[in-house]
Amino acid sequence: MKSFELKPTKENLLSTYKNDQIGRNTDIHAFVDILNSLEDSCSIALDGAWGSGKTFFVKQVKMILESCSPIESKSEYSEEVKTVWKNYHSGKEPEFQAQLCVYYDAWENDNDGDPILSLVYSILQQVDEETPFPKDNKIFEKVAALADCITGKSTTAVLESMKSDSVLDDLRKSKSVHSTIAEFLDHLLDERANRLIVIIDELDRCKPDYAVRVLEKIKHYFDNERITFVFAVNVQELQHTISSYYGSHFDSCRYLDRFFDLRIALPPANLQRYYQSIDFQSDYYTVDFVCKKIIEKFHFSLREISRFLKAMKIAEYELTHSDRFSFSDPEQLTARICEIYLVPLLIALEISDMNAYTQLISGQNPEKMIELCEWIDSSYSGHFRDFLTRDEVYDNAPENEKKDKKVVTLKEKVTAVYEAIFVKSYTARDDYHGFVGNCEFKAETKTYLLRLVSMLSPFSKYE
Repeated sequence: MKSFELKPTKENLLSTYKNDQIGRNTDIHAFVDILNSLEDSCSIALDGAWGSGKTFFVKQVKMILESCSPIESKSEYSEEVKTVWKNYHSGKEPEFQAQLCVYYDAWENDNDGDPILSLVYSILQQVDEETPFPKDNKIFEKVAALADCITGKSTTAVLESMKSDSVLDDLRKSKSVHSTIAEFLDHLLDERANRLIVIIDELDRCKPDYAVRVLEKIKHYFDNERITFVFAVNVQELQHTISSYYGSHFDSCRYLDRFFDLRIALPPANLQRYYQSIDFQSDYYTVDFVCKKIIEKFHFSLREISRFLKAMKIAEYELTHSDRFSFSDPEQLTARICEIYLVPLLIALEISDMNAYTQLISGQNPEKMIELCEWIDSSYSGHFRDFLTRDEVYDNAPENEKKDKKVVTLKEKVTAVYEAIFVKSYTARDDYHGFVGNCEFKAETKTYLLRLVSMLSPFSKYE
């Protein structure tokens, strides 16, 4: 089954940029402009929640820098990227500094003994892959201990060699680690570019001791005015990581201020453009409107949206995207209520809040169900008329409709539906069903609902 998730493959990075599928091109260009304007050392925190698309964003930034740089690039997409850039800049050619850009996944490397050695290796490897150094280049002398790791070895061998004592001994024998790294960086930049941009990703997912060592050692060893560091992080989660290392009373916010010269919040994606790109823009079917309302109110990240929509499509797409339905049948009406409102809610809670999910299905707390119905009713009133008996009317109805009627609240009726599904026991022969308005409930109602949510029902589709 096709995933809705935008994974940072080369093809996705390019197509999303060309079509501006998530509405972030202007943000990416603004960020690139900042990088191009820097003339001194700078450390930038690109702050965004987990799943908000930070990795995708910085990899698109890297793609643009490499494609538009005056440095010769091997990228097969350079001309296409330049064309998009020019379309956003009145046809003007890109005027970029000669900058090298390196991506480093800290989480992928947090089993390394020394983060600086693996970072130096990543810089050397990625630059060499883009434009190979001559075998007799002096840069290999600057990091002789890493020379054997550049080509022809597996990743495991590379990491093991970087963790060995001999590598550190070689560096220390040459000079201090600090001066050796400084010479390496100076030689690299003198030969290849004016500046180096190092993107550090996933630091907030690392073990606390490794995250602290990365920050401390980068600040200590990479004090070069021609280097920019971009940390793609969830700052709040990184603060938790720092606090777990130094203690709960440690001021992790001020601690991080030592390392970040700029904090830039990742702007939200344009959901309408994203929905359009995955063919989810129509509200013809009520369930699609409900899903969008849930995404909005739950503040789902891009990753959570893709998981949510994929689960919904598996669970009940054909059931909810069909016009064949009888509103006169109380049992069918109840099933429809479950399919359109409760299945999306329960799947969303499984993703975002398992405690709330457990409380809801165990009959302990109807609040999430009440909130959902009130959200829906605030946008389009009348969705829940079937919860009313003939002599009832909602309190927000016009005054002339309230005459000779029992006035009830939506909260009261939703609570009654909730109790009919999740609280009431249908055991006695004369108590095998119950009604709330026009809707009929039985013991099988809850079973049917949870089977749909499980994505293992006969209605689940996996194509």
